[in-house]
Amino acid sequence: MSPSFHLQRLTHLLHQSPTIFSCRSLLQIQAQLTTTGLIYSDPSCLLSLLNLSLSNPATPHLATAIFSHIQAPPNAPTWPLMVRRLALDADPFRVFALFRTMQRLRRNDPVCDPYVYASLVKACNKVSATREGKSVHCHVVRLGLDYNVNVLNSLINFYSCSRSLLGYACIMFDRIPMKNIVTVNGMVSGFLKNKLFDAGLRLFKRALACLFGLGLKPNFVTLVSLVSGCVEFGRFDVGRALHCYCCKTGLSLVTEVCNALIDLYSKFVCMKEALCLFNEMPDRDLVSWNTMISGYASVGNSVRTFSLFREMRARNIGFDRVSLISLTLASGNGKDLNMGKIVHGYIKASGAEISLPIGTALINMYSKCGSIESARKVFFEVQDENIVSWNSMVHAYVESGHDREALELFNQIKLRNLKPDEVTMLGLILACRNSGELCHGIDIHSYIESSSHLNKSIILQNALIDMYAKCGNMARAKLVFDKMPRKDVVSWTSIIAGHAINGQGDEALVAFKRMEAENVEPNSVTFLSVLSACEHAGLVEEGQVLYDSMCKLYNIQPRIEHCGSIVNLHARSGRLEEAYNFVRNMPLGPNAVIWRMLINACRVHGDFDMGLSLICGVTGLKTSSHGAEDHVVSSNLFAEAGRWDDVLNERSLMATRKAMKAAGKSSVSDLPE
Repeated sequence: MSPSFHLQRLTHLLHQSPTIFSCRSLLQIQAQLTTTGLIYSDPSCLLSLLNLSLSNPATPHLATAIFSHIQAPPNAPTWPLMVRRLALDADPFRVFALFRTMQRLRRNDPVCDPYVYASLVKACNKVSATREGKSVHCHVVRLGLDYNVNVLNSLINFYSCSRSLLGYACIMFDRIPMKNIVTVNGMVSGFLKNKLFDAGLRLFKRALACLFGLGLKPNFVTLVSLVSGCVEFGRFDVGRALHCYCCKTGLSLVTEVCNALIDLYSKFVCMKEALCLFNEMPDRDLVSWNTMISGYASVGNSVRTFSLFREMRARNIGFDRVSLISLTLASGNGKDLNMGKIVHGYIKASGAEISLPIGTALINMYSKCGSIESARKVFFEVQDENIVSWNSMVHAYVESGHDREALELFNQIKLRNLKPDEVTMLGLILACRNSGELCHGIDIHSYIESSSHLNKSIILQNALIDMYAKCGNMARAKLVFDKMPRKDVVSWTSIIAGHAINGQGDEALVAFKRMEAENVEPNSVTFLSVLSACEHAGLVEEGQVLYDSMCKLYNIQPRIEHCGSIVNLHARSGRLEEAYNFVRNMPLGPNAVIWRMLINACRVHGDFDMGLSLICGVTGLKTSSHGAEDHVVSSNLFAEAGRWDDVLNERSLMATRKAMKAAGKSSVSDLPE
């Protein structure tokens, strides 16, 4: 064939639609251009090939290689096109290098294309390159391009991604005379990224009030951002109001908005509302199905989870990694090992790769179902240099009571030179707490102290306080607590609970008063801990004052555990009438535990008449069966009162119902100083 035929054929190919070419076919065309010499003799062919490569998402590397051969001047259209393409393909370093080349070749004629600068800012945003981003901003101002909306929107997105730079974004936003919805959405998104939900909501309200112009109205992107923010920040009331706005404006018909609203209702366990939205959707995509399936999985409704998945497949809708993880989650939450194995088999049969997220979900599922051996097998299958899979196995061991195996994994993590994170160390601390392995706990504490990325974690410091307290070493717990530069309510609650479980009631009260003095507001768990301290130390008056303070000053609704502490507080000190009167006036109905406290106190203090009259409180409860504790406490009272026939009757009932009393045990090992 003649060279002219080759030229005509290649020229014809180079002017075809980019969608018909694969990466391999483009490489073949490049090879043809090289072997025929056309790549050197006819630059237009190379430019055409570059445009095809830039239009194909799979070939940015080929476009870069071709670009290096082009001898066109820097003002050719390929330069800005190349910058924009590389920015879209998440290759910021190539974008910077290309821009420097453009600047070097055009020293006397600076680049003034606003799209180039918008692409540069996007590239800086992807790698959080603050210095480079500010440099680009200076170029923009110097060239007078700070009027361009695309450039300004890119700069606002860049500055709003960091809390320290958010002020710059606000200043730029206020200076824009003609704002568009992209500008507003960028600022709303920036506020949400920086956990300033209320600021984002105020901006939305300003847009609704037409303060940015009559033609500017929130669009579906605005609503998706805000509804997602409601999920993240727990603002269900705002989410419902946004739903009403969507219904009035017709945005509730937009698939993306519907998906966000379904996620909102699912996360707040309003599955009836979520299903109603799902059924009314005009168009459902895979995200819609996944959101509903995930919602049912998270609330433990495995029947609906699998039913929806079967319906989705019956409608010839594909599935993805999210779908499979949701099915695995449903099996784990329902503790349905057989269904979990079926899901695992389905994943393998479908040819889906057991990737890290799917592997992690399988490990969690097997551990929740009590099959730690299956979890271990999955771990060995997906084991890699990512700490996430190791974290899953550590927590799987802890949840299954295999604390020593969890601690052994830490040695393997260090041998592989993996970098443990907060999740890793939290699991290991829990293993030490549960097993009472104080020596291991001290080693882990030392590792945390020596790691710059861990030693400032308030979550780990709180966990260490709890671990030392449960292991009986309050001296170390107080040392950790006192060294903390910042203490939250969990920190104070942990140290108060530590004093309580170690019988240090007075110290617990002192810590509680210090907490109030530092204006840290106690929560329900804090009061439960300090009431428990009073209960074990016999501080009746102090406990009653704290209970009244909880209800009246802090407006915390008492739970059955709070009431139980007050009952036990009075009962232990022999104030049986006060205890009984408190039970009669409790805001909650007494349960079997409350009655057992009173009956046992009557036995201890010799008030058999009251105790015998209270036994009916236990037997009269509407429960399907009575536990061994109920029979034991009744039997003990009958024995003290000399009613041996009733003792035998209780023991016979206990044997008939096969009610076994669990033996107590201690998990605390040696306690080094």
